[in-house]
Amino acid sequence: MKNFFTIFLLLGISCMAFAQKKTFQIETGLTYPIGLEKDGNKENHIGFYANGIYNFSNSPLSAKLRLSYDSYTVVMNEYSNSPFNGRSVVILPSINYNFPISSQVEFYAGAGVGITLDNMDRGVFNNGKKCHTVFAPQLGVNVIKHFNISAQYNITHKDFSRLMLSIGYIF
Repeated sequence: MKNFFTIFLLLGISCMAFAQKKTFQIETGLTYPIGLEKDGNKENHIGFYANGIYNFSNSPLSAKLRLSYDSYTVVMNEYSNSPFNGRSVVILPSINYNFPISSQVEFYAGAGVGITLDNMDRGVFNNGKKCHTVFAPQLGVNVIKHFNISAQYNITHKDFSRLMLSIGYIF
């Protein structure tokens, strides 16, 4: 009986934590790419992103739609004058599972599948742009209900895959 009461109490507390969140939220922030290859951080620059977030009521799940711009190092081993500067615009829908620790801290993990428009050197939409699919596992923490710190690994065409660290503000 004690186990049943404990489980019932924990489920009730977690449902109350999810019920206090807004159904729809907007998040904006900055990103920074981390290259995982040798010379993979020579041309990295701060980028930006915007997220639309839908929190399912009484559920630990949330859906996000992310639009981001990134400028980062592309290491192409077949060229001797590597590295290059890559630029991308990413459109990424994702699903996250949220783990509330307290009323002020919530961890999440999830993944998304979307598209990325990639190009080298000057701009994204110039000659040479390529469209690739992207798979992106992500981990993060929401602190004080409004600040998000996250890591996302964009797995796409081998030259354009990158780890993205982000910090944002949730409205």
